[in-house]
Amino acid sequence: MSAVLSVAPVLRLRSGPFAGTAYELRRALRLGRHPYNEVSVADPTVSRYHCWITLQDGDVWIEDLASANGTRVNGVRVLDRRRLEAGDRIRLGNTEFSLAEEAA
Repeated sequence: MSAVLSVAPVLRLRSGPFAGTAYELRRALRLGRHPYNEVSVADPTVSRYHCWITLQDGDVWIEDLASANGTRVNGVRVLDRRRLEAGDRIRLGNTEFSLAEEAA
Protein backbone atom coordinates (compact mmCIF):
# COMPACT_ATOMS: atom_id res chain seq x y z
CA MET A 1 0.00 0.00 0.00
CA SER A 2 1.43 3.38 -0.98
CA ALA A 3 1.23 6.42 1.24
CA VAL A 4 -0.80 9.37 0.08
CA LEU A 5 1.13 12.60 0.35
CA SER A 6 -0.71 15.86 0.75
CA VAL A 7 0.93 19.14 -0.11
CA ALA A 8 0.70 22.03 2.31
CA PRO A 9 1.72 25.65 1.75
CA VAL A 10 4.69 26.63 3.91
CA LEU A 11 6.13 30.07 4.61
CA ARG A 12 9.90 29.74 4.97
CA LEU A 13 12.18 32.39 6.49
CA ARG A 14 15.02 33.13 4.05
CA SER A 15 17.12 35.65 6.00
CA GLY A 16 18.48 36.36 9.45
CA PRO A 17 19.71 34.08 12.22
CA PHE A 18 16.64 31.80 11.96
CA ALA A 19 16.78 31.35 8.17
CA GLY A 20 15.19 28.08 7.12
CA THR A 21 12.48 28.15 9.79
CA ALA A 22 9.18 27.03 8.25
CA TYR A 23 5.62 27.96 9.22
CA GLU A 24 2.88 25.71 7.88
CA LEU A 25 -0.07 27.69 6.62
CA ARG A 26 -3.24 26.02 7.87
CA ARG A 27 -5.58 29.02 7.75
CA ALA A 28 -4.02 32.39 8.54
CA LEU A 29 -0.74 33.84 9.76
CA ARG A 30 -0.31 37.43 10.86
CA LEU A 31 3.30 38.59 10.56
CA GLY A 32 4.87 41.46 12.42
CA ARG A 33 7.21 42.58 15.17
CA HIS A 34 4.71 42.17 18.04
CA PRO A 35 5.00 38.85 19.94
CA TYR A 36 1.22 38.26 19.63
CA ASN A 37 1.59 37.60 15.90
CA GLU A 38 1.56 34.01 14.66
CA VAL A 39 4.94 34.83 13.09
CA SER A 40 6.88 37.31 15.22
CA VAL A 41 9.69 38.99 13.25
CA ALA A 42 12.60 40.46 15.25
CA ASP A 43 13.36 43.19 12.73
CA PRO A 44 13.03 46.87 13.75
CA THR A 45 12.03 47.79 10.16
CA VAL A 46 8.93 45.57 10.40
CA SER A 47 5.68 47.05 11.73
CA ARG A 48 4.08 45.60 14.87
CA TYR A 49 1.25 44.12 12.76
CA HIS A 50 2.67 44.05 9.24
CA CYS A 51 0.61 41.70 7.03
CA TRP A 52 -1.78 38.74 6.85
CA ILE A 53 -1.14 35.61 4.84
CA THR A 54 -4.26 33.48 4.55
CA LEU A 55 -5.31 30.19 3.00
CA GLN A 56 -8.75 30.35 1.42
CA ASP A 57 -10.29 27.70 -0.85
CA GLY A 58 -6.83 26.30 -1.65
CA ASP A 59 -5.35 29.68 -2.61
CA VAL A 60 -2.81 31.64 -0.55
CA TRP A 61 -3.41 35.38 -0.19
CA ILE A 62 -1.37 38.25 1.25
CA GLU A 63 -2.62 41.59 2.51
CA ASP A 64 -0.59 44.46 3.94
CA LEU A 65 -1.91 45.89 7.23
CA ALA A 66 -0.99 49.54 6.50
CA SER A 67 2.60 48.84 7.52
CA ALA A 68 5.10 51.71 7.61
CA ASN A 69 7.57 50.16 5.12
CA GLY A 70 5.11 48.12 3.07
CA THR A 71 5.03 44.49 2.08
CA ARG A 72 6.68 43.41 -1.18
CA VAL A 73 6.16 40.27 -3.24
CA ASN A 74 8.90 39.59 -5.80
CA GLY A 75 9.99 43.21 -5.40
CA VAL A 76 6.54 44.73 -6.04
CA ARG A 77 4.71 46.54 -3.24
CA VAL A 78 1.43 44.94 -2.17
CA LEU A 79 -1.30 47.58 -2.40
CA ASP A 80 -4.34 45.29 -2.45
CA ARG A 81 -4.95 41.73 -1.34
CA ARG A 82 -3.20 39.48 -3.85
CA ARG A 83 -2.80 35.78 -4.50
CA LEU A 84 0.58 34.16 -3.88
CA GLU A 85 2.22 31.35 -5.86
CA ALA A 86 4.81 28.79 -4.77
CA GLY A 87 8.24 30.35 -5.09
CA ASP A 88 7.08 33.91 -4.42
CA ARG A 89 9.43 35.97 -2.24
CA ILE A 90 7.84 38.09 0.47
CA ARG A 91 9.82 40.98 1.99
CA LEU A 92 8.92 42.77 5.21
CA GLY A 93 11.49 45.44 6.01
CA ASN A 94 14.87 43.67 5.94
CA THR A 95 13.35 40.19 6.38
CA GLU A 96 12.54 37.87 3.51
CA PHE A 97 10.30 34.82 3.33
CA SER A 98 9.35 32.51 0.48
CA LEU A 99 6.24 30.49 -0.17
CA ALA A 100 6.75 26.79 -0.84
CA GLU A 101 4.59 23.70 -1.16
CA GLU A 102 5.90 20.78 0.83
CA ALA A 103 4.66 17.29 1.64
CA ALA A 104 2.75 17.31 4.91
